[in-house]
Amino acid sequence: MRILLLYSSQPKLVEWARVLQGELENQNCRVELAVAGAQDGNPVSAGQYSLIVVLSPFRGWWRPIIPTEIDNLLKRCSRLDGKKGVALVPTRFGSGKALKFLMHLMEVQGVLVEDFATIRSQKDLSKIADRMLRLVKS
Repeated sequence: MRILLLYSSQPKLVEWARVLQGELENQNCRVELAVAGAQDGNPVSAGQYSLIVVLSPFRGWWRPIIPTEIDNLLKRCSRLDGKKGVALVPTRFGSGKALKFLMHLMEVQGVLVEDFATIRSQKDLSKIADRMLRLVKS
């Protein structure tokens, strides 16, 4: 099973992406990381992946805003149509609306978002990794 993990370059999210990658690799999954903002011009092909995971920050309370670097990264990805997806954001005030907006951005690119979650701390990542594995195997 191959998983593509797209994430922001914020230090907290970089750490969470590495932890999530470790959790999934312990379960015999191959996880490829793609950081937003790096290699801005190169396209990312998602054809060989079974699952697309997007880990994104947001700002704002009443109308949360997903960073443009995440949107640009999703737009650079090709062959996303029909792929299973997971949307993840940090837990804060307004995270529900931010999660809905992130799912919208993913679905515009053709990803079928089948799971989503907010993350409080690194402890949540092992439970989320288990859910992802069940999603990939189904």
